[in-house]
Amino acid sequence: MHCVRTSTLASLLTLVVISMTCLADPPSDYRAGSLVKEEPQSIYAADPRDSWNRIFYFLFTRTTEFRLTEDFKEGAPFFPTITIGNPALPVSSRTFGRIESGDRAIDPLYPNFITSKGVEALLADPQFTEFKHALKDAYAEPTPRSPLHRALMQSDVWAAYDILSRERQTNDRLGDRARDLLPLLDRFIGKLALKPAEIATLPRNYEMSEGLPEFFDASSGWTEVEWFPERLHDESADFRRAARVFLKPTKPQEFLADVNNRVRQRKDPLPDATTSLDGAAIVTEDLLIDSDGRVVPSPLTYEVQLRTFVKDRLGKFKETTVAQYELSRKLLLADPSSSGFIRLDAEQPAYLPSAGNDYTFASPTLGNKTGGAAILGNLRRRCQSCHGVDAASLFTFEIASDPGQTPRLARRLRVADDLHASYVAKEKMEQPNFKSLHGSR
Repeated sequence: MHCVRTSTLASLLTLVVISMTCLADPPSDYRAGSLVKEEPQSIYAADPRDSWNRIFYFLFTRTTEFRLTEDFKEGAPFFPTITIGNPALPVSSRTFGRIESGDRAIDPLYPNFITSKGVEALLADPQFTEFKHALKDAYAEPTPRSPLHRALMQSDVWAAYDILSRERQTNDRLGDRARDLLPLLDRFIGKLALKPAEIATLPRNYEMSEGLPEFFDASSGWTEVEWFPERLHDESADFRRAARVFLKPTKPQEFLADVNNRVRQRKDPLPDATTSLDGAAIVTEDLLIDSDGRVVPSPLTYEVQLRTFVKDRLGKFKETTVAQYELSRKLLLADPSSSGFIRLDAEQPAYLPSAGNDYTFASPTLGNKTGGAAILGNLRRRCQSCHGVDAASLFTFEIASDPGQTPRLARRLRVADDLHASYVAKEKMEQPNFKSLHGSR
């Protein structure tokens, strides 16, 4: 029997602990991605005081207030509260804050779901006056910026126009100021419009990405599908973006035939996604207003949400892994040959939705116990809020069809045709908030 001196044993144990610490995942930090100071950033130009950077600052950069879920232990003590997908979610009894840069795949003027708080922040002085100055300075620029700059900025100010349009009929100071800004935004959107040839030159940033599936390669096993064309993701974005659904069936040749057989029999089209699929994804594409005043698809991918259904060696479902890729304007403008994506893994902070149709950012929590603050968990918990504990439900096939009508069959879309984006573009051109735009026509 060999004896080990106490000091040697202690040293060995220390090395083991250090090794385990190095191998373990880093702890979640609710401040990850938060700015140190709320001020304009160098997004569209090197000078933070550039008019486009000031526009971005007033639309996107702000401090948020939230309660933490138990994913972040520093939130203790916790109390149970009712949230979507969880009737007793532990959240912190006190609130915390982050300074959001806004340079990610989100709409401006947040929070704007069931609240006008984000709009109110812009329409209060001095922000309101300074934002108007920034818009006028940008509109007065004699030299047009690059097509990529204009495409990204148009997406931002077009979203602001749509959100402020909701206040158009409000008979108070908020409505007065919204009506004051809308013509300025309208003119600027028109100035930013790209010719069709310019849109064609925009980078296909998804093709530059590393580590993401080859959704657009027919031999990859991924399939773009459609059962019904209407999607809540499109509606949530006021039809300025198109959410394309891609699935990776375990048996590609049989998948749609099996789904449609169940549809014909009035059964659940996809009773268990984890046995029929190896993965599911939403690839969100930006739409643009071209110089002819039409809404058209663009080559720019705005966001990718990816779920992978992990199986054991016998093919039995083990778990769902989740990841999200969001467009950073700054990264893409700095290197147009890159994807411009920031990858968010399952443990990184993410605001939880307030309702089943809430795809917005930092939404206030419904109910009185949380005081209307947002709830910050991690990305996994956000996915679980809508897609269940296993994050495995698939909304594409969870639509109640009319029993009195001929069943609508699911179909595979030809990826190169980009049919869903064309459908969303057509829908947008019928929206009142688009018909009220005149700057590009």
